[in-house]
Amino acid sequence: MSTIAAKKILVVGGSGFLGLNICKFAARQGWETVSLSRKGEPSVFKHGRPAWAEKVEWAKGDSLEPASFEKHLEGVTDVVQTVGIISESDYKDLASAQSFCDAAKGMSKVAGGLFGLHDRGNPMKGADRPTFEKMNRDTAITVAKMAAEVPTMDSFVYISASDLFPFVDPRYISTKRDVERYLFAQPEFRSVVLRPGLMYGGKRPTVTPIAMGLRLANTLTKPIAKELDTLPFGTAITTPPLHIDTVAQAVTSAIEQKGLKGIFDVEGIQKLAYHNF
Repeated sequence: MSTIAAKKILVVGGSGFLGLNICKFAARQGWETVSLSRKGEPSVFKHGRPAWAEKVEWAKGDSLEPASFEKHLEGVTDVVQTVGIISESDYKDLASAQSFCDAAKGMSKVAGGLFGLHDRGNPMKGADRPTFEKMNRDTAITVAKMAAEVPTMDSFVYISASDLFPFVDPRYISTKRDVERYLFAQPEFRSVVLRPGLMYGGKRPTVTPIAMGLRLANTLTKPIAKELDTLPFGTAITTPPLHIDTVAQAVTSAIEQKGLKGIFDVEGIQKLAYHNF
């Protein structure tokens, strides 16, 4: 009788929007699952944990500080890196908005930061502020360097992004592409890169209507999608949004498929999630 190989998964950013769902799917697979984040256990569990969360170790650590997470890499077979920001200007206000008024306030701050409309204050006080380079690139590369030294490592799954955000700083994409290049140069593990577009679901209710509107636009423009893709910002209309469950399923599927590696766009993520690869 064949046995399933034991797996130990480290989800970096496991208490976040997508990371939480990845932890849920991994735990339900019966895998030993460790979430690493600066907050440790997610605040959403303050009134009690769901059953699957009892099977996850909610570790506290900083992905830029190897000493804070080194012990959690022992015996790890797969790492999932979800840490990242889409804006350097109060992006969490927008991401966590619970109403359209809150979302509008968050959007104005993000837009102001993008177009230089906000005073950033004393630059000497900005050393600790989140930047694309620090949060999108350096966190992933720091973890990958440490993971490469773990003899049990099989795969490193990186949540990147589709290049379809016309109103986001180009460094958002360029820093993620830096990580992709770094990962594929490492022979110690197989690298799987997922490039979703807009993600919705979970605790971000204001994003769902936007996603539904975008899905309708996808349907209406499908006959001319190829032509639209050649226009400026065209892919922003033709690229389908993805529910975080779909992305989380794709992650677990990628981990399960021995030897699988490469870059997967939105269509590829959907195929992975529904086991069509």
